[in-house]
Formats: sequence, structure tokens, C-alpha cells
Amino acid sequence: MNDIDNNPVDNAVNNMVEDSKALTPVDNLPIDTIETEEDSIGRGRPPHLPNADTRIKVYTLSTVGTRHEDIASVLGISHDTLVKYYKEELDKGRIEANASVAETLFKQAKEGNTTAMIFWLKSRAKWKESTQHEISGNPDGSPVEVKIITGIE
Repeated sequence: MNDIDNNPVDNAVNNMVEDSKALTPVDNLPIDTIETEEDSIGRGRPPHLPNADTRIKVYTLSTVGTRHEDIASVLGISHDTLVKYYKEELDKGRIEANASVAETLFKQAKEGNTTAMIFWLKSRAKWKESTQHEISGNPDGSPVEVKIITGIE
């Protein structure tokens, strides 16, 4: 029974209750210090307060490639507010999503998927297909010779 009486959480709650008794009741405040609904008109939205649940939600949606505007809509906030409070979750989610897709693409390329190989080399190794057109005319009036060089031999 002694352990229950000395529980720090209970003691803290009891202290808060005792402290709250010292506060002035709303009924005793002058009328002009009580905020009415009309007083709050024109102040905009209440400030957004991020918490663990919203951080997890933002991160999870970001890891599957959800657009920032859509994530903001789910949370009921603006895009600017989303970026202001959740930049780290958005960045980490984007990086992990890209890494996951890149891993799959890389495996496909290594297994012989030609399209995956070409895409990987163009995007990661900066390979490119180039086409050059050379047109030359003959001063004697003979037909013009057209030679197309593709870069692939």
C-alpha cells in the first residue's frame, strides 16, 4: 500500500490538482478578459501541432511516392505547413522510395532485362543515344549524299 501512496505519477497529478485550485475561476474574471467566438474571427487557422502519429503518417505516405499536396490534404494542412513541419519525414520517405525502386530496377538489369539495362545506363551511367546527320553537296551539281551516323555500330 505504501508503494501506491508514493507513486511519482500520482504525486505529480495530485500536485497539479492542488495547483489548479489556486487559479482564478472563469466566473470571477472581468467580462472583457473572456474570449468570445467573435474575438477569434479573422485569426486564421489554429497552429498545426505535429505529433508522432502525423509524423508516421507523413513518412509512410512519402515512402510510397504520394505527392506532397495529397499528403497535406490528408492532414488538412497547406503544402507550406507540411514542408515546414515534416521536411525530414518527406525527405527520408522519398529517398527510401527511390532506393526501393532502384534496387528492383538494378536486380532486373542484372537478370538480363534489356529495357532495365538501357534505362539504368542512360540514367545512372549517363549513356545516351546520339544521331548525327551529315549533308554534303557536290559543287558539280551531282546528287546530294546523305549519311546518317547513329553512334551504334
